[in-house]
Amino acid sequence: MEAILLRSDSKTKTKLLLQLAKQLNIKTSKLNSEELEDLGLILSIDEGLESGLVAEDEAVKFVSKIIKA
Repeated sequence: MEAILLRSDSKTKTKLLLQLAKQLNIKTSKLNSEELEDLGLILSIDEGLESGLVAEDEAVKFVSKIIKA
């Protein structure tokens, strides 16, 4: 599976891209600003874990703090 993320301030262009994806039988998901931020955070944590810059226990503590906030 591969994924791309497209961002536009134009509802017209977004609608056009979604229509094209539908015609090409490509699954789509629309994200709001909060979901987009969550995705960025998840990707950053994953990258840190994979590169060894962040230990798993540090990531768990960080996520726990966010959940409690």
